[in-house]
Amino acid sequence: MPLELHISLANLHNNLRFFRQITKNSAELSAVVKSNAYGLGITKIVPEMERFGVRSFFTATISEAVKVRSCSRKSEIFTLNGFDFLNAKTYKKFKITPVINNILEAQKFIDAFDQTHEVAIQLNTGMNRLGLNKQALFENLDLIKKLPMNLILSHLACADDISSDENINQRNLFNELCQVLPKVRQSFSASHGALLGTEFHFDMIRPGVGLYGGIKNSGLKGVIQIKVPVLQSFIINENMQVGYNFTYKATQKMTVATLAMGYADGLPRILSNNGKLFYGNIPCPIIGRVSMDLVTVDISNLPEIPQHLCVFSPEYEVEDFAKDCKTISHEVLVNFGERINRVFSG
Repeated sequence: MPLELHISLANLHNNLRFFRQITKNSAELSAVVKSNAYGLGITKIVPEMERFGVRSFFTATISEAVKVRSCSRKSEIFTLNGFDFLNAKTYKKFKITPVINNILEAQKFIDAFDQTHEVAIQLNTGMNRLGLNKQALFENLDLIKKLPMNLILSHLACADDISSDENINQRNLFNELCQVLPKVRQSFSASHGALLGTEFHFDMIRPGVGLYGGIKNSGLKGVIQIKVPVLQSFIINENMQVGYNFTYKATQKMTVATLAMGYADGLPRILSNNGKLFYGNIPCPIIGRVSMDLVTVDISNLPEIPQHLCVFSPEYEVEDFAKDCKTISHEVLVNFGERINRVFSG
């Protein structure tokens, strides 16, 4: 069998339903589909979300937005990374809404479109990454008010920490800045922000990683599973060594399996002698170094030689995997390689 990334559309629907249920009645549920829908595939995921009633999508770049438009004729599409004014005609041609992040982009947009195309703006409420800060906004308020805005948004820096006072500070500043702008839709929260409560929902939430199974929550389900084929199995004796630089030495006789996944596929090298794959709920420890295309694991405790092992289990989800990799779910999801065959079900 080939290396396969299985994507449960039923569980994706569950997660969309979860965010819709927790959202205040007046707020719209949109979806972030940047980085090829977090590695799952824009052209498959976007139509599936549309069937579930999602009408607004967020990408990072104009090229991603064009890809969304190729499979979604009527949706609203935003580009979070700003207005690529050198490709202004592309926004018009494909009906894509840029998110203005600075005064130069605002002026270039006005020059290019002169009120003939809608735009969104992003406010910097403390994250200091993208968007207009308070000073830039107030010093250029007349210019900003000339923009035909259809959305004002910002982004939380500490939303995954529910105890952080910075969430409230950013929300209060967002409220303050929005008061001087036209009465248009406001969006403040992505996945973790939406979980903070309805006072963070405003007119639209825009979940991303939570839709794809990257947050552990009783209401959310895992969307992906990776089935890794076993290429070979063999027995090694005590003191025999495994993998590059012989970083693993057997302490007893054991059965080892070599599987067709490595760091080129998104199985990080940091899991060498540390991570695990699964046979159902039975963990199979990684032994030796993870190499580019292969990984070796201890299968001594299994009742049979398996045809494949899995990266996740019901008790070991994407967020658990990310913690073992000393990273976050977002990075894990987008790093699963293109040569892994995507299989959609449900």
